[in-house]
Amino acid sequence: MTSNTERFRSILVPLDGSLLAEQAIPIALAIAQRARSKLKLVLIHEPLVQMEPGPAYTKVELAMLKADREYLRSVTTRLRERLGRSISSAVIQGIPVAQTLATYIRELAADLVVMTTHGRGGFRRAWLGSVTDRLIRTSEIPILVVRPREGGDTKPGVESMEPGVELREILVALDGSPLAEAALEPAIALARLWDAEISLVQVVRPVVLTSDPPLPFPTGYSDEVTAIRRESAQDYIRDVAERVREAGVRSTGIAVIGGAVPETLIDLAAPGRVSLVAVATHGRGGLKRLVLGSVADKVVRAAEVPVLVVRPTGRRAGWKPESHIPAGARASS
Repeated sequence: MTSNTERFRSILVPLDGSLLAEQAIPIALAIAQRARSKLKLVLIHEPLVQMEPGPAYTKVELAMLKADREYLRSVTTRLRERLGRSISSAVIQGIPVAQTLATYIRELAADLVVMTTHGRGGFRRAWLGSVTDRLIRTSEIPILVVRPREGGDTKPGVESMEPGVELREILVALDGSPLAEAALEPAIALARLWDAEISLVQVVRPVVLTSDPPLPFPTGYSDEVTAIRRESAQDYIRDVAERVREAGVRSTGIAVIGGAVPETLIDLAAPGRVSLVAVATHGRGGLKRLVLGSVADKVVRAAEVPVLVVRPTGRRAGWKPESHIPAGARASS
């Protein structure tokens, strides 16, 4: 059993030299300070591919590598005032970037990756189509994705690193399956750091009436069957909320009816109401049906608050509160 401060012992923040990518730093810094964890900044240096090998190539390549190292050193120096020796950085080389970064994450044995959906190139060249997307689909550890604000690439980097991060309510999306519950463990660990509330939600889609013969379009919805399914989902959510409270974390939950699950979650995750959304990449339908192509993917792309994405593994499938109650608390209860 691990304590709360041990849950995020090592946090990794990938950077690319842009101020957009730096917008992942404030929340990573806040988590590191509260969890007393180590923070690692990493920049993937992409070798030139447009130039033919030769003296000119070597000169340009070395200059670019030096610039990357100087940039990362300057960022690390600014953050060292807050974290001291708990922060470090590294420039690593390799292509493709996503594969190189995934390998480094495994070697580092990081517990959490915090990164933005967009980096160098801004909103016209989205990381979410390549690096972030690939990591979300393959990483064995949680990925906390931050959608940078527009115009953030023109603001001073020093200002963008002021923490000011407060997590008051974490919205955890569930669907009744053990796989979806994989998002609970890291969400609860974050909630403990801020004494935040876990808000559980399950979106129940209206039940479509069938016709005889079947038609290629819905003829209506069954309010009665939909109400029964919502009631069943509400019982499930109520049970999970109770388990979360047994773990010592404030929790509420609700089952809502919504025609489109991603859009319903995004509406519920409005800034000012919710601080962060947690969602698993797989849920009902299992690992053969990749939910990231629908729910989690759309939430990551459109949510205005950070999104914690968790890829279920055999270890994370399902969740029990016993793994989160500190040993002392269990012994005295």
